[in-house]
Amino acid sequence: MTKILFVCHGNICRSPMAEFVMKDLAARAGLADAFCVASAATSAEELGNGVYPPVRALLERHGIGCAGKTVRLLRPADSDDFDLLIGMDEYNLRYMRRLFGAAEAGKLHLLLDYAGRPGETVADPWYTRDFQATWDDVTAGCRGLLEALTGTKLIDFADCESREELYGVLRREMAWEDWYGGNLDALWDVLTGLPHEGERFTIALPRAAGPVRDYAEKIRAVFEEAER
Repeated sequence: MTKILFVCHGNICRSPMAEFVMKDLAARAGLADAFCVASAATSAEELGNGVYPPVRALLERHGIGCAGKTVRLLRPADSDDFDLLIGMDEYNLRYMRRLFGAAEAGKLHLLLDYAGRPGETVADPWYTRDFQATWDDVTAGCRGLLEALTGTKLIDFADCESREELYGVLRREMAWEDWYGGNLDALWDVLTGLPHEGERFTIALPRAAGPVRDYAEKIRAVFEEAER
């Protein structure tokens, strides 16, 4: 099990968003037991408070709950308890370097390093009021983090509501031409052909239960069988 701690200043906006987005992503990918995910603050000013209401509302709109989460302070023992300590900005990293010392430097990272944007800051909605920008940064970082930890290409069906949307995601993420056939037989033929030989994939199911999620399960089964 890989233990991940997301860190920001107050632990009411960015780091809890990352915590619950990562938990949701891992669960939909069938990897909930592979990760232990939490979040913490570098500052004590919000201790005892829950997730900031606009962040909680944004998570809920995406079907992600965060009930029971309250701010907790980063502590020295976290360097022993977690495998990765991931900050939202350079200030968070500097704080962790001072708290943990140089010996733990290999555990410390910025979230957007995993989104191909090394050194960049996750937008802070406390100041910008742009919660969508923070969501976009956090989801990009968490998806990249999952790919880095699993060594696979992530296919995320999060918000798909039809079979057509499922195959649209496949075409985009797999760089397939528009003529690619939208059925399970065509999927098997492509996955077992030379373009994807030796590649590995992680399939994250749609958030909403129902026939589309059930069909996505079948897509995941085809990927798993093709990899064998």
